[in-house]
Amino acid sequence: MGKVWPFLLAALLLPGLMPVVAAEAPAARSEAAEVTVDYREGTYYGSLSLAVPVPPQLALEVLTDFEHMADFVPNLRSSKQLARAGNVYRIAQQGKANFGPLSFDFESERQVEVFAEGRLVSQGISGSPRSIRSELRITATPAGSRLDYRVEMVPDHWLPSGIGTHFIRHELAEQFMALGREMERRQKARAKPQG
Repeated sequence: MGKVWPFLLAALLLPGLMPVVAAEAPAARSEAAEVTVDYREGTYYGSLSLAVPVPPQLALEVLTDFEHMADFVPNLRSSKQLARAGNVYRIAQQGKANFGPLSFDFESERQVEVFAEGRLVSQGISGSPRSIRSELRITATPAGSRLDYRVEMVPDHWLPSGIGTHFIRHELAEQFMALGREMERRQKARAKPQG
């Protein structure tokens, strides 16, 4: 069916509120991702909230590790930081999204601006979606951090909205649960006694 839209994911980024849990994520780890996606007049509006038991600084570290993101986000084949000027990154990503019998190659080039209060604003420059803009906020909680993600996207190819909303829900949940697992992996690795 050709190219459709990328991460971020992207990524990012479903009618109704639906908890989604990755199969290998036990209850003691990241909580279920709450994902909603709506389709109105050619545009998909998605939101996701995910609690992760890591401090905001570590969450931000993983969310901006663009050079290594393909190592821990399952549908990415490549992820590169093309440029950086202060808190503004320019990144390029390619991958393949799978959902049941559907499979879509995607690519994107985006500008990501990181603000001191733990907010990331991403704007599509080129790639699979006709347009994409997203915002992610990291908030400290007593148990770690909460990630709140919002995305507005116009895909480059038409897809029935019922399929599109489920597809985007799946991709957002899969990508953010993978990010959450990487955050927890790094925290555990740093907590191990040295020597």
